[in-house]
Amino acid sequence: MKSKLLGTITIILVALIGILGWMLWKKQSDPDITTHGTEYIQPAPTNMPAMFSDGLALPDVSTDGKLDETGAGIEKTDVFYRDLNQDKLTDKITRVKHENGTSHFWYEYKIELQRNNNTWNNVTPNGFRTTEGAECALQKLQFIFKPRFQVIKISRPWKDSWDTPTMATKTVWELKNNVIHQTKSEQVGHVCDVTELFFKK
Repeated sequence: MKSKLLGTITIILVALIGILGWMLWKKQSDPDITTHGTEYIQPAPTNMPAMFSDGLALPDVSTDGKLDETGAGIEKTDVFYRDLNQDKLTDKITRVKHENGTSHFWYEYKIELQRNNNTWNNVTPNGFRTTEGAECALQKLQFIFKPRFQVIKISRPWKDSWDTPTMATKTVWELKNNVIHQTKSEQVGHVCDVTELFFKK
């Protein structure tokens, strides 16, 4: 009886050692799993859509606004301090998120250069804002700081309904002699959501 019990325990131990060995081998041979200490994190699939960024990263100052009873008003104001014209003075970009109580909203941008007397010169061109909704974005901006300061704006006109595709135009703006000039404009395709065109090669 004792030998039978001992044999059963031996079989169970051998099976457990085999399972543990297989698990260790699988962990080392699987290229899709990344080790972070004792935690295993499965990477996101490569076919996942990239997340859009306006290029401003984290704000230096962020202030929450207050919406009215309909959900309209300024939701948030973010301020970013950057030296845009390489004059060793800190310039400022302000981004304000506006809500109107529906599924549509917009970001408004203001670009200000600092003068030597600690005052600000607003150099924002007209139309530096987004037009966004639950269905599609009709206009978005992206800021680039290297190798030089640029702003890319992609926009399209509204037609028939919010999600009717129309021809989008990409414009590039650059800072020269402390003025932001449009340096390039081209049509880039019919779309509903202009966001996807920022990833187009």
